[in-house]
Amino acid sequence: MRYKFKNGTTKDPLQKDRVTSKLLQQFDEANLRLQYKFAYWLERKTVTWSRKSWILILILFTILTSGSSVYIVIKSLSQSEVNAIRSIPITKSVNSRQADSKRDQLKGSISSSEFEKIVRFRRYLDSLVRSPTGQKIKDSIIQYRPGLLDSLTILEKYYQSQFKK
Repeated sequence: MRYKFKNGTTKDPLQKDRVTSKLLQQFDEANLRLQYKFAYWLERKTVTWSRKSWILILILFTILTSGSSVYIVIKSLSQSEVNAIRSIPITKSVNSRQADSKRDQLKGSISSSEFEKIVRFRRYLDSLVRSPTGQKIKDSIIQYRPGLLDSLTILEKYYQSQFKK
């Protein structure tokens, strides 16, 4: 199903997905190029360092990170005051709406013409499965409106329950 706008252009949901995936792929490629450039730059800057300088840098890095970790652990254990997260009971707001089950139920009724529209739409969705392109359209509808089929079922049951009373 194509959606036509006033200017005559079409906008296909599958085309939008392709554009998004292509954009993400280009972003990943740009990120990878940037990583390679940075790695090459670092390699050029450090190519003249000797084995002893590398070992010295490794030892310094290890001492600094270990020292900061030990400092954080000792500081947290030696504190006299406890910085615990306080738990506050959940209270109900004064202005909140009372959730009454009878009031939350549907008060209106569904007319037979509205029900016919629902049935026709359900048939249309079922007819889409017959062709591969129709299946793609149905999948895109379900993807963009995930609760649609459940809502149709609820409305159909509600309409049928009107006559059981």
